[in-house]
Amino acid sequence: MRPAGANPRTVHFEIGRITMHGFSPAQQRRFLASLQASLAEWAASGVDGWPADGARRVGRLDAGALRPGASPEEAAARITTRLRAAVAVPRQRTQAR
Repeated sequence: MRPAGANPRTVHFEIGRITMHGFSPAQQRRFLASLQASLAEWAASGVDGWPADGARRVGRLDAGALRPGASPEEAAARITTRLRAAVAVPRQRTQAR
């Protein structure tokens, strides 16, 4: 929830290149649609983990290898998960007293 009169935060993702091996053009389109939907859902949910200063740059994101037969939607979900982890603010550890 935002305070009355507050400006909504804008989230802009700029992805320079995604390399996908073994996906047909139709699967690549499914992947892109799923990735857009996944990122939009994350942004609409308040972009949990986003740093207070608002800016993060991830030079390279290695989403790892997918299991054989993984769907384009699984690939998109993996990238979103890894992106969320890459931009998350590290939590402060509390000391036991």
